[in-house]
Amino acid sequence: MARGVIATARLDFHRQLVESRVLALREGAVTNADRASATSRRIAELLANRVCSNLGLKLETPGVAGGTQGRLFAEYTKTYVQKTLDSIPSSVKGWTYVSGGSIDKYAQYAHLREIQRLVQEYPELRLMIGGDYIIGPDVVVSRAPLSDSDLGDGVIADADELALSTFLRSSNKPALPILHASVSCKWTLRSDRAQNARTEALNLIRNRKGRVPVIAVVTAEPLPSRLASLADGTGDVDRVYHIALNELTEAVNQVVADNAGLKDQKAALERMVGGRRLADISDLPFDIAT
Repeated sequence: MARGVIATARLDFHRQLVESRVLALREGAVTNADRASATSRRIAELLANRVCSNLGLKLETPGVAGGTQGRLFAEYTKTYVQKTLDSIPSSVKGWTYVSGGSIDKYAQYAHLREIQRLVQEYPELRLMIGGDYIIGPDVVVSRAPLSDSDLGDGVIADADELALSTFLRSSNKPALPILHASVSCKWTLRSDRAQNARTEALNLIRNRKGRVPVIAVVTAEPLPSRLASLADGTGDVDRVYHIALNELTEAVNQVVADNAGLKDQKAALERMVGGRRLADISDLPFDIAT
């Protein structure tokens, strides 16, 4: 049976993770597992075996070093987002392109450049207003402003002195790309990484001019209780996306079947999925395009 573009891109994403040994074995545990947790190790093993079975590959050893692992994970996620967004008709997704870099390059956050300059020039300001407003998301989806002709005949006439503030018109200077989505890539979700993702999200929400971009987190965390540390809560992050939610669900079901004492992990997973707080990576391009 022929696969669709999204399914093919998802498999390619998984293949990159396995073949580059981002998803691999290191010191007897899968690289996304918490070695201190037997439950995490077991779920990660079952998850990785299902991913590899779908690809016709085997899990390799040793895994790449932590710093390289995070960089490659972000790079492969960016490739996946680009490929899948390109497959969605422009009538659905609007005008988007994928890049990276600090948020001050984008229209809603350009003012942060001046704040950062002042904080650097006058260090005492850091004590009053804090620091590091300019974050650099792992993956950024943005849209370029449009010329009046691109907006359509008769929408804005040459003599009209209107719509002089919108970011969407390239004639309104400075014409900067508009941040449409910010995707943070967290290979696992230990408590510090979950908090870091929340901090990035709050930065995007509180310091913007204009609309809030889509705020997403992509992760390979295998333990539902750890996923809940970010997926549950107030909604600073729009949604958390797992690299292989279907395979994770199968792995958790098997773990609970083997040990009924772990049913709270299954309940947590079902709560997050049922509440649409946790989704599969295949949902991400459509949510970005919304």
